[in-house]
Amino acid sequence: MVRYLNDLFDLKGYKKIITVSLVFISAFVKGQNMTSLDSALNIFLEDKILSDAHVGIQLYDLEKNSSLINYNAQKLFVPASILKLFTSAISLEILKKEFTFKTNVMFSGELEITSGTLNGNVYIFPSGDPSLQSSYFSDYNFIEDFAISLKQKGIKKVLGSLHIVDSASRYCANGNWLWSDIGNYYGAGTSLVSFRDNSVDVFFNSSDSVGGPTIISKISPENEDVTVLNKVIVGPSNRDLAYGYGSPYNAKRTIKGEIPRSKKDFKVKISMHDPSNYIRKEVEQLIYFENQSDAYNDNLDTLMVYTSPTLLNLLKKVNFSSNNHFTEHILFKTMLTLDSSLSYDLVSNFNKNYWTNQLQLKSDFNIVDACGLSRKNLVSPDIMNKLLIYTFYNSEIKSSFQSTLPISGISGTLKYLGKGTSIENNFIGKSGSMDGIRCYSGYFVKRDKFYPFSVMLNNFSCTSKQARDAITKLMVGIYDNL
Repeated sequence: MVRYLNDLFDLKGYKKIITVSLVFISAFVKGQNMTSLDSALNIFLEDKILSDAHVGIQLYDLEKNSSLINYNAQKLFVPASILKLFTSAISLEILKKEFTFKTNVMFSGELEITSGTLNGNVYIFPSGDPSLQSSYFSDYNFIEDFAISLKQKGIKKVLGSLHIVDSASRYCANGNWLWSDIGNYYGAGTSLVSFRDNSVDVFFNSSDSVGGPTIISKISPENEDVTVLNKVIVGPSNRDLAYGYGSPYNAKRTIKGEIPRSKKDFKVKISMHDPSNYIRKEVEQLIYFENQSDAYNDNLDTLMVYTSPTLLNLLKKVNFSSNNHFTEHILFKTMLTLDSSLSYDLVSNFNKNYWTNQLQLKSDFNIVDACGLSRKNLVSPDIMNKLLIYTFYNSEIKSSFQSTLPISGISGTLKYLGKGTSIENNFIGKSGSMDGIRCYSGYFVKRDKFYPFSVMLNNFSCTSKQARDAITKLMVGIYDNL
């Protein structure tokens, strides 16, 4: 039978025909896919609601080492929070995923066991831990652990003082942020001292009519050193449109804007004026300090060492919740690890230079903070994708980096992106948004292949939801044709 078939067909020639046919089919399918990708891009670019927007897009094929879409990809855009990907990557490289912040609490002097009186001082050595008493980690409690440590040591009263040793770092807001941002929780300052997310919750009761007054019902944590001036009225929207104004070390905060009608204990979050002040207030509620001595004593004993969650868990909060506060402190700590003499003002430029070298960039870009809050940050889709490619091929951080990224339609800030469409559960990445800005950067995942993708939309006049919906349609069109 085999001999008969060999006589009937020239098998070598037949195989050649099959091979040529497969090559032709493959080229045809590839051409069809490229046409479909172009079509998805054109539909997006021709959308009238984006007619006034600046658009930059790059889709990359790692296997072919080439771009599948490259539209304005070398132009610079305001990235908003997708800039956090740079901080995530460099901190994983330098600090490593298992890194933890450690806050040392020490004491000096002699302890009288019978009376529980410490004839000395207590010292807190902050480490820049942004999760200290943070609402994002309810299982970690610095104040509670402090109280337990005092009880275990038998300390009931301190004749000396409480010292918060933070002289190496002054609490400050980024000089490139807007005045209307730094008084709010998302624009809180950065230093080696952080406490309760460096934010304060102000609760309002609102009247029933638009334009009517509001009253402050409570403030948490309370602090008699701080004055809050209420200029909030009732607005027609159901959104929180109230904003805090005030700078670091200024104990006067003004809150302006609008909150919904008929609300009780409606929460507005503003930034702390001085986290050291708040730590002091809460520790002094745990134990009485007579403040008879302010002299620093080098002969110290350990009261406790407080350990933060791991860097990996902190970065998950950074990217899932787009947490500016965590991001700024993590980059500050990372840069101090590389150069302990750096001030906060120099950190961002150091970060830019690091990535210019690591990514071998020939084009310029601008980084002025860690979290993307400043509109002076300027990055191209091409540079964003270079970072994604770099982390993908870096075996030491690849899996950790990807584990910090939300999943489209499933989690974090991407929870509603593409939900119920083909990209649900098939894109991991980071979103970034401000007024007139919406960006996404991450990986499409299809047939176990990863495709770096960055889309940056600036200066649109449509609503943020309309911009997101347009981007979603683009991403679905791209994914369906990969």
